[in-house]
Amino acid sequence: MSEKKELGFQKTVISLKEQLARTTLRNLRAQGHTYIELREDGKRFVFFCTLCLAPCYSDAILLGHLNGNLHKERLSCAKITLLGENPWPFNDGVLFFDSSTEEEEKKLISFGGEAGPLQLCSDGGRLDIVVYDGARDDQPADDEVGHCADDLLISGLLIKERTLDVEAKFIGFGRIAARLFETKGRTTWIDKLWCEWLGKDGPEDEEKAVVPEHDFAIVTFSYFYNLGRLGLLDHPSRLLTSESGNGEDSGRKRKKSFSDPEDTSDSLCSQDDSSEEVSSARGSRALLANYDDHLVSKRVIKNKTVRRELRKQQRIFSERICEVCKQKMLPGKDAAAILNTRTGKLVCGSRNLLGAFHLFHVSCVVHWFLFCESEILGNKMVSGKGKKRCTKHQSGVKWNGLVGDVSWQIFSVFCPECQGTGINIEGDLIERDTFPLSQTWRFGVKVSEGRKAWVKNPEKLENCSTGFHFPQPDEGSVKGQEERVQNMKLVRFYRVEL
Repeated sequence: MSEKKELGFQKTVISLKEQLARTTLRNLRAQGHTYIELREDGKRFVFFCTLCLAPCYSDAILLGHLNGNLHKERLSCAKITLLGENPWPFNDGVLFFDSSTEEEEKKLISFGGEAGPLQLCSDGGRLDIVVYDGARDDQPADDEVGHCADDLLISGLLIKERTLDVEAKFIGFGRIAARLFETKGRTTWIDKLWCEWLGKDGPEDEEKAVVPEHDFAIVTFSYFYNLGRLGLLDHPSRLLTSESGNGEDSGRKRKKSFSDPEDTSDSLCSQDDSSEEVSSARGSRALLANYDDHLVSKRVIKNKTVRRELRKQQRIFSERICEVCKQKMLPGKDAAAILNTRTGKLVCGSRNLLGAFHLFHVSCVVHWFLFCESEILGNKMVSGKGKKRCTKHQSGVKWNGLVGDVSWQIFSVFCPECQGTGINIEGDLIERDTFPLSQTWRFGVKVSEGRKAWVKNPEKLENCSTGFHFPQPDEGSVKGQEERVQNMKLVRFYRVEL
C-alpha cells in the first residue's frame, strides 16, 4: 500500500501519469532539450522550460512552446552562451540548468506542492521528496584528502536555526569583460558586458598578472527554506503524526502564542512576500494560540487542523522570492550569496548581528555583479573617478541609458535586498542603507532590460557566458569610433556543502 503523500512521506508507488511524464522527459533530453525539467505541482507533473521560465501542463502545450518564437529566440541565445563545452556548473532553476541526462528521470523538484516544504530541513531520508545530487564536476580533486589552498572559512552564518562556521570550497573563476566604443582613448559607450565561466584552472598566468580579482566573490548553496534565516519549526517530522487522537489537545488551556519568525524583521529574517502571505500567517497565529513554544518544540502535535495550518504556514514561509528577478527559489536548486573577500564576511553581515543573509539565484547574482560593474564604469565615464560607495548624481549626463534620471551612483557591489557591503563595523552598530526602495526597483528594471537585450544579441565567446547588451539609440552616435574588448575583473566562485 502506498504511503500518504499529503503527510510528506516518500512515495513508494509511481503512477502511470508519472511514468509517462518521465518517459517524455527522457526522450526530450535525449533529443538535446536538456533545459526541460519535470517539476511537481501538487498532484500534477509539469514540464518546465528553464530558458523561458514557462510551465507546460501537457505534452501538447510543451510541443507548442518548443515551436514558439519566444523559445526559438532564447534557444538561439542559449546555443551561443549556455550550451558550450565548458558549461556553468550550476542549476538554479531560472537560467543555469543541469545538462546531464543520466539522473534526470530520478529527480523531481517540488513546485508549490503541499509536501514540498516538509523535506527542506529533514535530517533523514524518510521525509525526502526531492533527491538532488549536489555534486559538481568542478569540485576540488583533493576534497577527500584535504583542503584546497583556495578554500575559505566563513564564520557566523545562520543555518538551520544555528550560527555556524562553514567551509567554502573554491570551484572556479568567472571573467567579467566588456565590448567598448572609444574616441581618442576615452570610452564613450558600453556595447556589451558579460561574465564568462573559466572553470577552476582560470585564465593564463599572463592574464592573471594583468586582470585584477574582484573585491567580491559568489558563494553558492543548495537552497532550503531556513538557510540564512530563522525557520518555522526545528523538526517538521513532528507534523507527521498519527491521525488518531485528533482532538486530544483541543481542550488544552490557552497559553502564549508560539513565536513567529516573521516578527524578526530587524534581523533580516523576514520574508513577507505579499499581503496574502501576511494575512495567512496572522490567521495561523490565531489558530495556533493554544500551542505554546514548549508544546511545539517538545511534544507531538496530534490535532489535524493545527498540523494542516502549520503546513500551510510553512509552505508560505518557504516561498522565498529572489529580489533580482522576482521568481521563486526552489528547494534543492542552487542559490548564491555575495562575499566581501577583503573582510571574509557575507555582505549581509554588516546589516545584522545574527548571521542572517540573503540568497538569490546564482545567475541573478552574476547579473547583479554585471549591473554594478556597468554602473561603476559609467560613473568613471561621467566623472572620471569616484571613491565613495555612492554619491548624489548632479551632472544629469546620460550614458547607455543607465544613469539618466537616476539620483544615485554606485561604486561598489552590495546586497540587492539589504544593501549591505560586508564591511567591518565595531560594536553593535550596523551598516546603514543607501538607496530608497524606488531606486532599488529601478536597478532591477535595468538588470531585466540588459538581460533581455543580451538574449537578442549575445556575444560569441569560447566559453559559456551570460551578460547584458546596451543597444545603441542611434547608429550614427558611435560611427567612426574604435571598438575593443576589455577584460575587467576575475570573480571567484565558491561552494558550501551542508
